[in-house]
Amino acid sequence: MQQYDLIIIGGGITGCAVARELSRYRLRVAVLEAMPEIGAGTTKANGGLVHSGYDPKPGTLKALLNLKGCLMYPMLSRDLGFRFHKTGSMVIGFNEDDLAYLEKLYRQGLENGVPNLELIRGKRIFELEPQTSPDAKYALYSPHTGMVDPFEVAIAFSENAAANGVEFHLSSPVSAIREEDNGFVVTIPEGELHATYLVDAAGVHADDVARLAGADEFNIIARHGDLLVLDKHCGVQNLMTLYPIPSKETKGVVVMNSVSGNTLVGSSAEIKEKDDNASYQEGIQQLIAGAVKLAPNLNPRKIIRTFAGCRAVVENNHNDFYIRPSKKVPNLFYVAGIQSPGVASSPAIAAYVAQMLRGYGVPLEEKEHYVAERKAPVDFSELSPTEKDRLIQKNPAYGKLVCSCECVTEGEIVDAIHRVPGARTIDGIKRRTRAGMGRCQGGFCQHKVLFILARELHCRPEDILMEGKGSQIVFSKLKEGR
Repeated sequence: MQQYDLIIIGGGITGCAVARELSRYRLRVAVLEAMPEIGAGTTKANGGLVHSGYDPKPGTLKALLNLKGCLMYPMLSRDLGFRFHKTGSMVIGFNEDDLAYLEKLYRQGLENGVPNLELIRGKRIFELEPQTSPDAKYALYSPHTGMVDPFEVAIAFSENAAANGVEFHLSSPVSAIREEDNGFVVTIPEGELHATYLVDAAGVHADDVARLAGADEFNIIARHGDLLVLDKHCGVQNLMTLYPIPSKETKGVVVMNSVSGNTLVGSSAEIKEKDDNASYQEGIQQLIAGAVKLAPNLNPRKIIRTFAGCRAVVENNHNDFYIRPSKKVPNLFYVAGIQSPGVASSPAIAAYVAQMLRGYGVPLEEKEHYVAERKAPVDFSELSPTEKDRLIQKNPAYGKLVCSCECVTEGEIVDAIHRVPGARTIDGIKRRTRAGMGRCQGGFCQHKVLFILARELHCRPEDILMEGKGSQIVFSKLKEGR
């Protein structure tokens, strides 16, 4: 039986942030992720907004951790080699009622400590963002709002954690947990693992994991959201993030510019079953209407992808994060209900969790040779012609174009497979390299990625998955049969 000091259940952005934080210390840590890839749950179905912190209710964990996390992102981006664009944002108001709400948000932001907030009106709005609706009269401007690819951040956290000794068990859903020998025995498909401490960061299934451990202390409902991806030429470009007046449940339909240059629109908010990742026409129409109201030049015919995901909401928890020790099971800790602003908060959540663990007796002795930096993977499309030539001379695989839409080479795909933890699926390659994220959505490159994966992983093409269990792309050779 493999022995660990601490096991984290859940390999999303939060679990990976916690893993990276704990890799600073002399602990043997493992991350268990049910899917074959890091960040394949709620994390992948997220627009990537790094909210500045004016929206959470003062005094909540959200308010504390959102602001701290947002301000950590510029340095983390440099240290870990992921993209972070400080875009700024405006909450747009169209009438006097909206102005009253913006004034409330402004006061709330000041109470939360958000720096450089401004209430603006008229000409100033269009100086900051000329593509905003001409009907806009008022706005709350926050210069510290940013954008990331959330799965890129999760992968960066996981790779840095792995470099510091954290072990990742992918395709490892937890089927049983029992208390034994002053700790826990956790059952996954490959066998049993023992740990003294458990951190439950299992997203929409965190309550299910808690029940497996004998602690029925909270219930999670899934807030489903549709999102839209538009072509890079969709009528608006390099758009500042634009919000409407929010509701109690959601920040509303947000129009934003991804770090890769696509315009994104997200997201709807409907309570549905856990793991319902289907896109719904009603939600999509709601997003289109809201987006055009904020940015009238946006062309909905340029939508190239719809996707959806579920955010974990802990019932009867005042819409806040649920980060605390179990009251029923010693040495079990919850990092649950990490809905929006979860991406912005994730690095601060990790630091908060480490502080919580220390307070409950987990021995956190710092390593002498902790590696805080991670080298970013090669992005061939961003290199100069001289750099490209030099790289191709060194490794001809970088001269073989696989994805024409996003200019992704075979060399980048091979790198993504062999990093730790590396890509094992079509979508894992897509999220690491953008192969398949362009205008054709994999129509011309998916089969190439499939065969590169099979070659590098020494398996059959039939064994390669799109994403999760049962998502094979091919089943047999047509002429040979089985």
